Amino acid sequence: MSEIFIDNDCKVCSTYGQWIKVKEPKMKINDQKSLPLEEISLDTLVYKNLDKVYYFSDAVIMSIASLGGIYKLIYILKLFPKGIRDYFYKIFAKNRHLI
Repeated sequence: MSEIFIDNDCKVCSTYGQWIKVKEPKMKINDQKSLPLEEISLDTLVYKNLDKVYYFSDAVIMSIASLGGIYKLIYILKLFPKGIRDYFYKIFAKNRHLI
């Protein structure tokens, strides 16, 4: 089973969680505060699928790709190095409460 952990205090994050839930009703959407403290301190979206855990840009890519169909096209972002993807993810995450 897949589950995603989002910051419910963030409008962008909660909207993303609602969108995922509409597309995949079986996916569990949890508050980031229910994670262990070391994962909360990362201040990132967390996506868990079976025994794998994804953080930062990988969490976004894998959670969207898990929807199947045309959403699998998001894998194209994996062509960019993880360091670059995560750099932009962290800039967005740092400023997400301003949106």
